[in-house]
Amino acid sequence: MLDIGFFSRSKIRLVRQTEVAECGLASLTMVANFHGLDVDLGTMRRRFAPSLRGAALRSLIGLADRIGLTPRAVKLPLTELANLHVPAVLHWDMNHYVVLERVKGDKALIHNPDGRSIWLPLAEVSNHFTGVALELRPSNNFETGKQRERLRLSQLWHRMTGMKRALVQILVLSLVLQAFVLASPYYMQIAVDNALPALDHDLLTVLAIGFGLFTLINAGASLLRSFVLMVAGTSLGFGLASNVARRLFRLPIDWFEKRHTGDILSRFQSITPIQNMLTQGAVAALVDGVMALLTLALMFWYSPMLALVAVVAFLLYGASRLISFSFEREAQEAAIVTGGKEQSTMIETLRGMTTLRLFGRETLRHAFWQTRLTDAVNADVRVARIGIWQSTANSVIFGIENIVTVWLAVGFVMDGAGFSVGMVFAYTAYKAQFIQKSAALIDQAIAFKMLGLHLERLSDIALSPEDKSFGAGADIETELKGKIELRDIYYRYSPTDPLVLDGVNMTVEPGEHVAITGPSGGGKSTMVKLLLGLVEPESGQVLVDGLPMDRFGYKSFHEQVAAVLQSDSLFAGSLAENIALFDESVDMERVVASATAASIHDDIKAMPMQYETLVGDMGSTLSGGQKQRVLLARALYRQPKILIMDEGTAHLDAAHERAVNAAIGAMGITRIIIAHRRETIEAAERIMVMAGGKLMAVDRQGSGLPSAPHNPA
Repeated sequence: MLDIGFFSRSKIRLVRQTEVAECGLASLTMVANFHGLDVDLGTMRRRFAPSLRGAALRSLIGLADRIGLTPRAVKLPLTELANLHVPAVLHWDMNHYVVLERVKGDKALIHNPDGRSIWLPLAEVSNHFTGVALELRPSNNFETGKQRERLRLSQLWHRMTGMKRALVQILVLSLVLQAFVLASPYYMQIAVDNALPALDHDLLTVLAIGFGLFTLINAGASLLRSFVLMVAGTSLGFGLASNVARRLFRLPIDWFEKRHTGDILSRFQSITPIQNMLTQGAVAALVDGVMALLTLALMFWYSPMLALVAVVAFLLYGASRLISFSFEREAQEAAIVTGGKEQSTMIETLRGMTTLRLFGRETLRHAFWQTRLTDAVNADVRVARIGIWQSTANSVIFGIENIVTVWLAVGFVMDGAGFSVGMVFAYTAYKAQFIQKSAALIDQAIAFKMLGLHLERLSDIALSPEDKSFGAGADIETELKGKIELRDIYYRYSPTDPLVLDGVNMTVEPGEHVAITGPSGGGKSTMVKLLLGLVEPESGQVLVDGLPMDRFGYKSFHEQVAAVLQSDSLFAGSLAENIALFDESVDMERVVASATAASIHDDIKAMPMQYETLVGDMGSTLSGGQKQRVLLARALYRQPKILIMDEGTAHLDAAHERAVNAAIGAMGITRIIIAHRRETIEAAERIMVMAGGKLMAVDRQGSGLPSAPHNPA
């Protein structure tokens, strides 16, 4: 249902979760803020890394204790909800956490990290509340104060050149335009008070010619200013987008795994309002401020009493905007977040259209997307509603001000108080300029303050630490021989999660072919990410040719290894471009050789456009087996020393798999294969089993059952 109603204020500021499974951390952040610890979710996330799989109540209790809050978990019926010490965290829908601020009558004020703050009837709360709550009180070691890390505007345009010159040009041209605005009312005053009573046509003609030339100068300045704004806006927009995108592309892999695509896109799009504010808003605010002061000085010269009326109206308008700012900010944030969720749902739906068609779930999915759309429309309605109230306040304040001004000014003329009809016209024009510029100055100040919302959203990208492969040692170049070793590896998704890898040891010699199998969920894919240097172990070492990964060099390692992973995808472009992964100078001989080794060359040659055949979105024009062989050809194009495959031949038939194994075997490279198919496993020189986070060797001469844990060779 669309929500057109009004809103009520709360003492808790809603903190919206960014990652898929951080509702618990967001709820703790809200409670900590309420008790005086001014901290943002990003800082909390960096201090207490949340699990990809969410937080159990025990984990939440541990995090609360580390913050300095005394937790008390309680189980209670809905009728006792009003007796909770608030704010309290409620377990919601069996897989979510929300914050209860207070209960009033038959309604409860709920702050949902995945939604918004809303008063819910207790009957509806009953449909979601599981009966488990967490009371949180500040302990003696709870520290208040500000621990918020903010993104500064200067960090976004770092090392951008030419902007100061463009801004100065815009400022100078804007001042020229405003000079015309200041002079125009005086033209009216001279014409009415001097030329008209004397019927002096010559004076009127001179005035017209002079102000006509001034108009041409003004038009030229306006034209130049528009071009400068266009160039500056384009340059700044490109620079900002490039800087943020560069940072985005260098973030760790698990950063992307924890977020929805639509949310990432909506955060990236926060660049646009920042660009507009810096190129136009900042200069406009400066010019409007100067103009407001100049016109106010002229107004006081004409009549201090009339000027005071305008000043009072200006102060009332400023007060109305300040009062509504917090509402406006929350509404803008809700609109951005809900728009991102709607976009994510649409992207997921389009990608899964085949599945929806096969299961006949188009109608249900449409209903789900429509729910997201309704939330987005509701958020936009709240923004528009606030705009309507602000516009109404503007009309009332300045409407009354205009009535009072005309009444006083005409009264001055009638009383012979030294005020002429021309002065009324001139003052009215100056007053209109003052009202326009001062109101615009307030609007720009509010817009500048609103940038905090967009900077806060961009900070999730700009302040998140880069992947370690871009850190110290990124330029180290070491030739890879092909040996890789895991030594006493322990890994878990977060400090509160159970171990995924529990003391794993493995050594693979250069040129060796090792197969790893085991039940799903045993940690095989996680181990692959560790071998590739995509994630870091909790403890232990990944050694490459006897060197720790950071000493060997992440970049150097990645340039000499290749992988075919379960989540790999193709990109829009030709088959040749995808095999070479859009190399600047595609080596077609290597492309053909790689495709031949991957047993996809004959399939490509049978296509009408052969290697120039265009690949659909994410490889949709290829069969599962063809796509997997193209991915394998892409890996082989790199001529790697180590090849790691996670179910890399699962979609291949037996004949193609034998051909692929023979071709890769002839290369003499190190191979680590994750597989479940018997034929794939038995083709390896050595077989290992991963189960329960432990890696065990298989005795191929015996029963084939797992033997004792494998130790480094």
